[in-house]
Amino acid sequence: MKRNQLNQNGYRIGVAGGRPGFTLVEMLTVIVIIGILAALISAATIYARARAREAAIYVQIKQMEAALMEYKNQFGEFPPDFWGLHSSDPVVVTQAEQELRRHLRKRWPRYAAGADPVAQFVTDLNAIGMDPTHFDAATALVFWLGGLPAEPLVAGGTYQPAGFHADEEHPFQLGQPRTGPLFEFDPKRIDWASDHIWYRMDGPTSPPVVYFRAKRDPKRDPQWGYEVNGVIAHFSTKRDAPDDRDAPDDIAVPYLHPESRYDEQEKQWVLVWRNPETFQIIHPGLDGIYGGPRTINDPSTWPVTITGFKFFPGDFDNITNFAPKLESEIE
Repeated sequence: MKRNQLNQNGYRIGVAGGRPGFTLVEMLTVIVIIGILAALISAATIYARARAREAAIYVQIKQMEAALMEYKNQFGEFPPDFWGLHSSDPVVVTQAEQELRRHLRKRWPRYAAGADPVAQFVTDLNAIGMDPTHFDAATALVFWLGGLPAEPLVAGGTYQPAGFHADEEHPFQLGQPRTGPLFEFDPKRIDWASDHIWYRMDGPTSPPVVYFRAKRDPKRDPQWGYEVNGVIAHFSTKRDAPDDRDAPDDIAVPYLHPESRYDEQEKQWVLVWRNPETFQIIHPGLDGIYGGPRTINDPSTWPVTITGFKFFPGDFDNITNFAPKLESEIE
């Protein structure tokens, strides 16, 4: 009998001392099984990595939340989110400046004595290569929790937040001593230019994390009363490519509570924010999309948590300080 001869059922039979082998069918079967196992392992690995990344983002956001709570403990209120400073509506700009002015006077009472704190704020930041008149909701988080750069800004350099100057009459100057930052931002993830400081947690092309401080309207009943003021703090990815018509107009807006409503008599929206007494920190999730389409100054297009009303696909994986994933907010 020949070595490794096949019997009528396709199995090898060998003489004593013969080396067993595999048929082509057996080898193909093993290859298919290995391929299936590899695919399952790869899918599980990808899923595990995604969940780990989401968990890491959520942990950072909760750390930012704790830093903002400490900010209030130290200085009496949450910092402004720079809403409206870059608006084309002069009324909105005036309102935004009033909010910033009030905070500057509260945190640094000796700053710009006898002068307008906002005007001095703009002048001081211009002197170190920054233009606060275009700061937005993404900039606010890094600026207030991180502070000014450790060294003068240079093209191609990094922005290493080092807190504000300890001289309360001149807090927006570089040099020492500093008060120190309340949150340690990774300078490699900070995208900066004269008009913004963005923390891009997922790489140089990802949208930055944003911060919205809830705003109370003193004219309204406390149950309602969170005003729009014409234009809310926002971030739009069109700022990354202003000349590109095809660039996504992916706008970050605050999330609303279902009790928000439109006042037919006064013809305006009465808003109740999610986290109405504090703030919202929002990350666009692993898909890099906040949600939309939305209009910045039209709350009828804004998403409502708990019900998931006006949620778009980009909303569901968004990570916030009040939910590790917004899809968990939907009943």
